[in-house]
Amino acid sequence: MAEGPDPVVADLEQEVTCGICHDRYQEPKLLPCCHYYCKQCILTLSSRYRPNQPFPCPDCREPTLLPDNNPDRLTTAFFINRMKALHSRMEKAHGKLETTCEMCSGGKATAFCRQCVSFICDDCVKSHKMKVFAGHTISTLDELKQGGVKELTFESPPPPKCEDHEELKKIFCFDCDKLICRDCAVFDHRDHKSEFVKKAAPAIHKMLTEHLSPLKNLLPDLSTAVNQVKGTKQKIQAQKELTERQVNAKFQELHDILDRCKVRVLRESSALADSKMEKLTIQEKGLDLYLGTAQSLIDFVERTLENASDEELITMQEQVVSRIDAEVVKRGKEAANPDPVEKDDFGVEVFVCEDLKKLCENNVVVYPSVRGDGVKMAEVDKCANLNVYISSKQGKPQAVLKSLVDQSTQQLQAVPVRGGVYSVEYTPRVRGRHHLLISVDDQPIPGSPFSVFVKIPLDKPVRVIRGINNPRYMVFNSSEELIVTDFRGDVLVFDKKGEQIQSISKSKHGFGGISGVAVDKEDNIYACDSRKHCVYKFNKRGDLLKRFGTKGSGPKELNFPRGIAVAGDQVFVCDQNNHRVQVLTTELEPVKQIGSFGTGNGHFNGPEDVTVDNEQMVYVTDYYNHRVQVLTMDGRFIRSIGKKGNGQGNLSDPCGVCVTGFVYVADRDNKCVSVFTKDGQFVTSFGNGHITDLYGVAVDSDGFVYVCSGRSVVIF
Repeated sequence: MAEGPDPVVADLEQEVTCGICHDRYQEPKLLPCCHYYCKQCILTLSSRYRPNQPFPCPDCREPTLLPDNNPDRLTTAFFINRMKALHSRMEKAHGKLETTCEMCSGGKATAFCRQCVSFICDDCVKSHKMKVFAGHTISTLDELKQGGVKELTFESPPPPKCEDHEELKKIFCFDCDKLICRDCAVFDHRDHKSEFVKKAAPAIHKMLTEHLSPLKNLLPDLSTAVNQVKGTKQKIQAQKELTERQVNAKFQELHDILDRCKVRVLRESSALADSKMEKLTIQEKGLDLYLGTAQSLIDFVERTLENASDEELITMQEQVVSRIDAEVVKRGKEAANPDPVEKDDFGVEVFVCEDLKKLCENNVVVYPSVRGDGVKMAEVDKCANLNVYISSKQGKPQAVLKSLVDQSTQQLQAVPVRGGVYSVEYTPRVRGRHHLLISVDDQPIPGSPFSVFVKIPLDKPVRVIRGINNPRYMVFNSSEELIVTDFRGDVLVFDKKGEQIQSISKSKHGFGGISGVAVDKEDNIYACDSRKHCVYKFNKRGDLLKRFGTKGSGPKELNFPRGIAVAGDQVFVCDQNNHRVQVLTTELEPVKQIGSFGTGNGHFNGPEDVTVDNEQMVYVTDYYNHRVQVLTMDGRFIRSIGKKGNGQGNLSDPCGVCVTGFVYVADRDNKCVSVFTKDGQFVTSFGNGHITDLYGVAVDSDGFVYVCSGRSVVIF
């Protein structure tokens, strides 16, 4: 029997095969995501994209930017080269490659020396008995096959030589993050932190192990999550199959009912037709008989009139008249007026067909449910409507509209439209958030209470706050005072009438360019200075409490910070040019970073603004990716809202974002504010023709929408 492929060799074969060209690795390079491919394969892959444009890793789709379009700038995957050498030796050990002695000129190799890391012939095996080779371990080829990889493992290669000094690079420079030789350490890296590799390696090994520990600890949760998703999928599939069986059974039942109805209707129609046909057949025979009798009598009288004498006519005239009057005319009239055959007697019950037609033309409705625009949005003093669908076994629905602004309520009437369908209409009087409560048989239907936003028409502004040099972002404090940042000036505070009541001065604090602004539960003010790459914290009187950040990309550094939001004891900062969101404490101590550069889910390309809703979901406007990303507080991606374009539901350079019951996005390039539901469904847009150069957007407790536009704040 032929031997199958050795599993160890097969595993190594897979390890040394490039995932792009499916050939042995040639000059393997390591991508930032820790996947590795041939140098030429990486270059070919990156050439499909524009220069300086990231390309996705074939394994994990992580965006990768090739430094200077040169794969030599990537780290070499040295361990893959060692795996290739090990694989080659395994093939020789298993006889797949010709094995000659690697220590002399010649003979066939019969053994392997672990210390020499070489296949050797019988003569060299004998030479290894000399004292100079004392301590060397010799294994035969058969022993190699049985021992596998362990027998062929060899020591690490020597350090590389320095290109400048021809010495071995035995020192690691921490400042430059590279290997250097002793001369380099003395002359070129004298003031740098450095250490011998053998001494530094254990600490680095420990550090990597510690960094790996959280990832390993995450595996059980990930496995649990995967199993939960699989379990949910199985449940959904099972429910789908059950629903299909139920639907098929129900429609088969309907089909059977229709078949029986068809047979009954056809039978009754046939019986009715047969009954009429029988009557008509009798009438037809009678008419034929009377027709013959009448014709015969006419012929008899006419011949008599022609041929009989006067005496004969007088004699038979009484008999003929009696026959005509008493028999033929009377019975002939009866025969000429048969029982009427009405058209409807032959008609099939048409109303049944019409009901079936309506059933087929309407969508299947899940009971109870609600449909209509009035379940999501309405306008003040304008009638809104919706339909409630219930089953035949359920009672009349009840509906109540409650305003969350003034707590007023309206009892709504459900008017029957047709079987199982009720129409509900209402005319709201107050602008703002409402709850629509709908119940059937004293039980709320799925989705109730429904969140309804009542607006006034947003076609035209209702008020404008002017005199701001370059307004960027806004926030309301607990007193409903509006705090606005002026990128070229101060932080301004306005009352509800739009009158300025306070300012935090640029001249006093030396602002470079204030953009994002937020407040905490104590009304402390947090502001981002984009040009000075920092975040300020002021108390509500405007006194500076703390400052965080300098220009850079480290954990305590920022690069052009823009939007900012406070949620509980956490501060979220859009670190725009670092393409991430920094998370700080309210004392401006760094906690973590969310995201990195890229186009995938959870990655950013110029995050502009951030806000957190009352459900602890984080919304970030991803400026150059033309979308809003929704994340959890710990940075897990949930969904994306919008995509690049200028149609309904599309975004182009989104800036400010504000979330109430809806998501309001300042769509800068499209010169409007787009409104979405929290799950990403487009609702409406407004402001076209009234706002330009827009940035921030905010909504007050009465539902009025504030937009930073040009040199003013426009209120809708």
